[in-house]
Amino acid sequence: MKNESPTGRGTRLKELRQAAADNPNSAKALLNLGTALMKAGFIDRAEETLRRSVELDPGFAEAWSNLGGVLLFRWDLDGCLKANQRALELKPDLVQGHYNQGLGYLYKGDTEEMVSCFREVLEREPQNAGAHYYLAVGLNAQGEVDQAREYLDRAMALGHTPEPAFLKAMESAPLPEVTAGETGGPAPIFEIGPDSKDSDQ
Repeated sequence: MKNESPTGRGTRLKELRQAAADNPNSAKALLNLGTALMKAGFIDRAEETLRRSVELDPGFAEAWSNLGGVLLFRWDLDGCLKANQRALELKPDLVQGHYNQGLGYLYKGDTEEMVSCFREVLEREPQNAGAHYYLAVGLNAQGEVDQAREYLDRAMALGHTPEPAFLKAMESAPLPEVTAGETGGPAPIFEIGPDSKDSDQ
């Protein structure tokens, strides 16, 4: 995604608000708005908007997964996992669903499920740098240090910048405990649908 200036982001958000106002029954328009609100830091409004999107179209996998991403930011880990599970029931190959699910399991400290999720991502997107990195984190926590180093090397070769604490922990650290409200953690993947002013969703 291109980096936008604050002015550009504000203009884009205004456009998406207008599109949602013009098409209040469009799940796609609400997905776009909810995602933009999340990225702008309006978490409450983002959750409200994405919940409306899945109410309008319960079969909209991307909206479920984005809702799960918002819930992850709110530290509602069970809600995150439940929403992404629904997304994957609807669309089993949805990369962002597996990715966000993996982050949810990271914060719950479930390395087995976390590793499984990021392997699913890499089956579908072998060049996903973030998935290589978080797979390395999970494997290291399981004591598979050699495998972890391999995936970390791939992540870095693909352009991912690892957390300094993880590099330091590669020798023997278990999965670090994360407390609610900690900043600087991994960010979910969000999907923005194509621009549309129709109301077919």
